[in-house]
Amino acid sequence: MKLSDIIKKRTSNSKFIDQKVDSSLLVELLESAVYAPNHKMREPWRFIVIEGEHKKALFDRYLDSLNEELRIQQEPLLNKLFSAPTLIAFVTPQNKDLRDGLEDLEAVAMLIQNFLLLATEAGFATSLKTPMYTETDKFKDVLGLNPGEIIVGMVMVGYSDWEKPAKPRKSAASLTTFYK
Repeated sequence: MKLSDIIKKRTSNSKFIDQKVDSSLLVELLESAVYAPNHKMREPWRFIVIEGEHKKALFDRYLDSLNEELRIQQEPLLNKLFSAPTLIAFVTPQNKDLRDGLEDLEAVAMLIQNFLLLATEAGFATSLKTPMYTETDKFKDVLGLNPGEIIVGMVMVGYSDWEKPAKPRKSAASLTTFYK
């Protein structure tokens, strides 16, 4: 399949079947995804793969860290994210320099897109999520982030027996102006 076809086929699909994801294949996909453009070759990323019993442990540890009101509010949101067989947290250090920080976030976003396209090509269903609770110190602590790190996105990965059709997009031609 051509890259342009993969780009147009890729959708967020979070309806997973109960089938384990091969961890070595995920690492192989990440090995290619890291070829994303990144300023000064800072490679401002690392990945935390959450699967199997460790996924349940993270889920329970985080819920146990919350007061009753937050637990009731956040458990349904966690259930949605944790429904995937595998989760990958894409993590970057917060850069104190605004310009470098923006470039690092852009680089990680491009890496995530690389990963999503590679995963689609490999037959996975994926969905990128950025839930607000991943920005909390409690979630970052339970996940094991280092001080000063942030989660750019959580990617749900698994297999699906349902193919979600891509939504139509505005024509690039209608959005393009040639400067004169």
